[in-house]
Amino acid sequence: MRTRLLNRCKSCGNTWFPRGFDFSGECPSCRSGDVDLAGRLYLVMLVLIAVGAGIFWASDRPHRSAQNAATPVASPTPTKLRRAGESAPAVVSVPVVIRTEAEGRAEALRLYPDLGVANSPLNREFVTRYRSYQRLEPDFFDNPAWPVILVKEAANVVGEQAKVQ
Repeated sequence: MRTRLLNRCKSCGNTWFPRGFDFSGECPSCRSGDVDLAGRLYLVMLVLIAVGAGIFWASDRPHRSAQNAATPVASPTPTKLRRAGESAPAVVSVPVVIRTEAEGRAEALRLYPDLGVANSPLNREFVTRYRSYQRLEPDFFDNPAWPVILVKEAANVVGEQAKVQ
């Protein structure tokens, strides 16, 4: 059974469910053409919200992926603001060249040890981004340095600094 929108006459205040279509052009009791369109407005707003939410949830693509096969990895620049008295952390000047995925995983764990802690904020963000890349950009994993790239993205979102030794 189909549910119809309730119509209301602005002149006499009568409400009714129309036969056939969801909107009547005139009131059945006073024959006035001044019929309320509020039911239609709410329906249109609901549809727009649903479409907007669908677009928002469907566009969870991660940021751009790296294109090079062997990516030099250097320590990232700090993203948090420091107080005036604090000094910058030491930056490794020798870039690491990653040739295999195992080297990429080891480098990611070396830079961010919290990645290996199950259910840590960095680990959760990394896993979320990993699943998103698997679904949306599977060729991202052709680059052997993908673990380092992905952990840097996740650390940037979480606000964690690299632990350079």
